[in-house]
This record gives sequence, structure tokens and C-alpha cells, in this order.
Amino acid sequence: MIQRSEYFSVANDTKWRELREAMLDLAPPDRPRFRCKNLETGNLSQWDGEWFYHWTSGGWDWMEWAELSTETAHQRELVRAILSRIRFAGEQTTVGFRVYGYVRNGEAADYIE
Repeated sequence: MIQRSEYFSVANDTKWRELREAMLDLAPPDRPRFRCKNLETGNLSQWDGEWFYHWTSGGWDWMEWAELSTETAHQRELVRAILSRIRFAGEQTTVGFRVYGYVRNGEAADYIE
């Protein structure tokens, strides 16, 4: 079990809500799929694409990070622009992007530009 005290928060409910709203504003084919890592249990969710209900299930205070999968260059740029505008801490990955809710104490996380 992970100790929450080993981490510090880098995202709040407002950021997560803004992300959800921005994804719902995209045309359905441009919405990325997502999966989330639970800070407390270490569990990694299955990939999902349902932003309306599933994204809000249980709030966000448990979310260590969320990974957003982009399949095209166009989709990647749309998502990058959203993450940059919201000022999410995270990184680009081979799959798309990983945005952080929590970062381990002593580690740094850059904003997605």
C-alpha cells in the first residue's frame, strides 16, 4: 500500500473537471481513451473512452495519474493544446500523454507545453 504522505498534489478537482469538459467539447472521434492509476491501491484501470460518466466516477482525489491515448497526429495536437491551456503537469508518452494528480515528494514534473 502506498503512503499518501509520500506524494504531493499537483492537480485539483477544477483541473480534472476542466479536462473532462474540454474532452466532451471535442468531436467524438477526437476524444482520447484514458486509463488511471489509483494512488492508494496502485491499481491501473482498463482503457476507457467514456468521458461523461466514467471519468467522474468516485471523484479524482485517488488519481495518481491519468494516461490519455492519442491515435493520430491531429488528435495528439488537440489534446496537447488542451493540456497546455489547463496547465497540467505531465509528460508526452509513446501512447499519448500522462497527466499527474500526484507526484512523489522530491520529484519534479513539468507542465505540458
